[in-house]
Amino acid sequence: MDTTLPKSIGNEIKRIRKEKKMTQAALCDGICSQAEISKIENGRNSPTIDLLQQIAKRLRVPISLLFQDQHQSEQFREVDRRLTELFREQNFDGLLIEIEKIKQSVFNNEIVLLARYFEIVSAERSKKVDYRSSISQLAHLADKEDIWFESPKMFLRIKMAIANFYFENDQFIHSENVYEEILDLNYDTIELKKTRLKIIYNHAQQLSFQGNYKKGFETANVGIKESLALDDGSFLGHFYYQRGYFNKKMGGDIDEIKKDFTLSYTIFKAFNMPNYEQLVIDSHVEYLLYRI
Repeated sequence: MDTTLPKSIGNEIKRIRKEKKMTQAALCDGICSQAEISKIENGRNSPTIDLLQQIAKRLRVPISLLFQDQHQSEQFREVDRRLTELFREQNFDGLLIEIEKIKQSVFNNEIVLLARYFEIVSAERSKKVDYRSSISQLAHLADKEDIWFESPKMFLRIKMAIANFYFENDQFIHSENVYEEILDLNYDTIELKKTRLKIIYNHAQQLSFQGNYKKGFETANVGIKESLALDDGSFLGHFYYQRGYFNKKMGGDIDEIKKDFTLSYTIFKAFNMPNYEQLVIDSHVEYLLYRI
């Protein structure tokens, strides 16, 4: 029987340890190595049941408390799914009804923050509030004390919404400043590093629309390197496509351009992403070294 626990439990161990002002060295003393505790907290290893019992004893908390983060994560994902679906359908009235239910019945701070986020962005999309006011409200949310520590994924989502509002209204310098700010943060877990890949992709997309091909090329290149380091293919095909596109726009080496477009096509084919595969064929077939 598998006695390991979900990696996300490391987030709760880190939170409680910091709350108690305990160092990793103090937590692991006589239990395991500091390297092991670091890997658990950063999502690279999962503790066994035996180790978890010892950690809970050292932290002086019931072992059940360490499962709390996993339960809350599942609850967060379910609420996020419902609200996102309503938002994509532009069912703003239904979205507001759901948000009011959350406000009255949910005591999870992260979910309440999620609801407030959707309340702000839906008000802008339904033209009830102008984009400047929406940015101000989102910035106020992001400026709350400890939000980066308590919910980094919500902090990043809020900041990305701010960047998008700026970009959609041709405030490119402000949008770029937001990207530079969030990409300079410390992404210390696997989950956050994967979130960073999406941010890099979105950043490169915006640089493409702006015609900033040199910086776009550099950004896509960072995305490729970090995807390979994480062994994550989620955005790898997109990054190769972006790099090939930027290189083509700059009049770069034709062999490198062909290599990137062919790699993007191959990855989209391998990951069964027919729409993106067709995009490469329709727009850059002359650069493909082969077709499968």
